[in-house]
Amino acid sequence: MTVPADSTTDVLRLGARHVLAVTDADGALAAVPIVDPDGARQRATAGSGAADALLRFIAEHPGRSRHGRFTVVSWVDRYSPGIEQPITVDQTNESVIVGDRAVVKWATHLESGPHPAPRRLATLTAAGFTAMPAPWAVLTWAPGEGPETLVATVTGYLPGAVDGWTWAKDMFIAAARTGDLTAVTATCDTLGAVVADLHAALAATVVRSTPADARRWRDNAFTTLSEARALAGPANAALLTEHADAVAATLESLADLVDVPILDAHGDLHVGQVLRTDDRLVITDFDGNPVLAPAERVLPVPAAVDLAGILQSLSHVAIVAARRGELDPVTLAPVDEAARAALRNAYLGRLAQTGHADLHIDTALPALRLQQVLREIVYAGRHLPRWMYVPDAALPALINETSS
Repeated sequence: MTVPADSTTDVLRLGARHVLAVTDADGALAAVPIVDPDGARQRATAGSGAADALLRFIAEHPGRSRHGRFTVVSWVDRYSPGIEQPITVDQTNESVIVGDRAVVKWATHLESGPHPAPRRLATLTAAGFTAMPAPWAVLTWAPGEGPETLVATVTGYLPGAVDGWTWAKDMFIAAARTGDLTAVTATCDTLGAVVADLHAALAATVVRSTPADARRWRDNAFTTLSEARALAGPANAALLTEHADAVAATLESLADLVDVPILDAHGDLHVGQVLRTDDRLVITDFDGNPVLAPAERVLPVPAAVDLAGILQSLSHVAIVAARRGELDPVTLAPVDEAARAALRNAYLGRLAQTGHADLHIDTALPALRLQQVLREIVYAGRHLPRWMYVPDAALPALINETSS
């Protein structure tokens, strides 16, 4: 596919035959690789050498460097050529594996900046955090005087990695069928420690929350509640009405989170962001929560946002496992409970070991878990109706848990 020259807003030359171009199609910005920029201007695909050219480029520019309106932060200084392979799973952006060593992700749907990933990855790398795909480079672009946004990332390739919804669902099904919770508790114990290590590595970004922060969290939660009421199915809509006072009181508690430690957390942590490769659990996707405005995604939040997100997602795994495994949900209840208990206990234990026990705010968990379920209702209602069965089951279970 030819990329018209008049749609190109800016270019970063990667080599003699390849550029990374920021294009504008009726106001929709994209970062796309182009081959033969001075001739046919073909849209580069896996196998055309653009991803490999980027690997050479970042090796030639280690550290932080500016190239016009592009900024490159590279943690590598060596290059060896590799064969390109596409990642064919459906995803918002476009990823290419190079030489079974690295993954290049082109941001083919640019979001408005600022983008949280560059700072978070830099902080984690400086702290020596290794439970993530090894960051090789991040590339950002600034539109004029506006905040920079992410246009490409390069990370180490993890062969055989399995996404969290798959490995966790299979693990829960096996535990429910056998009654053996050993693998569940051991894995969630490891995951709890990984999340604690993540927060310990991000502790350098800690500040104290202000009244304005707390009001924003409270207001956002009630906005989500209003949207969820409008989009929920009949049963959950009735449940939200029946328990309106309790739901409101739970969300209102977010306004009390004043002068508490907050940090550059992951921001969108759930099981789907945790890859499993052999016995390693690896956290991915530091792009922030997509339901928030870009300017809010970069703001610090309580560490409990991440803990609540990963805990509640385990309950969602149980719901998915019951459906996919054709199991009675009752058989998944002890698996869910054991998984959440193991993760929470391991998280708190490791956080204390690292000297950062003060980051945890236990009283925030009920409101943040509830908010996550409400967000699932909104997401399913707007984007993925077939997912609605998850919050349909999760909301009554959570309300029953918190009221008992």
